[in-house]
Amino acid sequence: MRTDHIEWAASEFGTAKLGDARRTARLVALAAEAAATPSGTVSGACRTSASREGAFRFVESDAVCPREVIGAMARAAARRCAATKVAIVPVDATSLRINDETGRKGLGAIGSWKSGARGVHVMSALAVTTEGAPLGVSAQSYWVREQRSKRPDKALSTDVENRETRFWLRALEQTTETFANEAPDCTPWFQLDRGGDCGAVLAHAKDNGLLITVRATHDRCIESPYKKLLAAVESTKAVATYSLPVTAKSRVRKRKRVGKRKILFWVTRRQARVAKLTVRYATVVLKVGKRTLKFNAVLVREKNRPKDDRIQWLLLTTRPIRSRKAALEIVRAYSYRWRVEEFHRAWKRGLCRVEDMQLRSRDAIVKWATILAAVAARALRLTYLARKEPDLLAKTEFTKRELQAIVLMREPKGANVKDISKLTLSHVIRWVADLGGYTGPWNGPPGPTVVARGLRDVLVGAKVLRKTKFFG
Repeated sequence: MRTDHIEWAASEFGTAKLGDARRTARLVALAAEAAATPSGTVSGACRTSASREGAFRFVESDAVCPREVIGAMARAAARRCAATKVAIVPVDATSLRINDETGRKGLGAIGSWKSGARGVHVMSALAVTTEGAPLGVSAQSYWVREQRSKRPDKALSTDVENRETRFWLRALEQTTETFANEAPDCTPWFQLDRGGDCGAVLAHAKDNGLLITVRATHDRCIESPYKKLLAAVESTKAVATYSLPVTAKSRVRKRKRVGKRKILFWVTRRQARVAKLTVRYATVVLKVGKRTLKFNAVLVREKNRPKDDRIQWLLLTTRPIRSRKAALEIVRAYSYRWRVEEFHRAWKRGLCRVEDMQLRSRDAIVKWATILAAVAARALRLTYLARKEPDLLAKTEFTKRELQAIVLMREPKGANVKDISKLTLSHVIRWVADLGGYTGPWNGPPGPTVVARGLRDVLVGAKVLRKTKFFG
């Protein structure tokens, strides 16, 4: 994936079928501008009055279907997975808080119903390599909550079409279909948090032969002398240990259930550490409604930590476990689930600030948010490539003019603007981050926000070099 924003935009949205080639061309041009100068508002991303007018006409047009814009982005992500056998696909939900003082944008409630906040809810699936580098958004769904949710009874729990469970299923179905068309030799391995632990999702995965890992939130009944899922896995012998770096946090908000109520509470500052985890696994037969479903269960638990402050994952997976190595692969793949949360952070608060938009209709909001989602995934990919493949040549991801602009603007010691062929990706990303305000490695490796800030200036510099034909 080249970082030249025009080439990238064409590969990302060029397959959109919008009924007119001119609409597709406008989408590509708008995505290129958003990639060059990411901004939550259309007016902030578009440089000229003509491009701003064209952008507003595009996103507000009823002739442009939001689903097709999302579909083009998903197809591009799947094509990047075509050369691999397995792609990790974390799935998670978030919400976008959008200003709607008049109440005419067709938005719904988000967060606490009493707060009165308005916006849309989003379910995202992010394709990731087995080394952890994001490849793109493979599925997205948007919806609004028009009325206060009620605690469902057992009869309602099976009515999937009228519950938000359907959006978990939709993410699985859309990704599976897109991969079948664009990357038939690649298998998506879905990674779901506790929100995805519901009978409909587990049954769908088994019925359709999906490769999936779900973090269990329910200690389900099973067909076993132990009768409960957690007790059955705890009774097995630890087969491996696993080290997991844990970042520091100022405060952590947690939630627990007391009777029928959910209580939120704050945990004091968390220090950075390397967690030592033990891994156990067992094959279990879950009782899900009137059905029984066979899954492999993996229990990951941190050693030598208090019960209320330790890492513990109880994972349900359809992936076969025939060895210690296979169990560790499941743990490692699930650790990449946080990539989708990092994507949401870059999309909402870091790079793109999608919640700053001031568009007038729900469809326009979805179209602009989709374009910014692709931009955020692109910046995240660059960041992780520099971490995971530091010796990769920079010319595989940056154009010649961009590399020349980086060297001219950063002026790194020993680098020659006329000899850029041997520059590595790790060095170039660090220089770009420096241009974006990176304060140094004591605060951790460069993140997508500072990389994107620096990339904005680099793209402008590269455009100047290209227009003036500097260096020939």
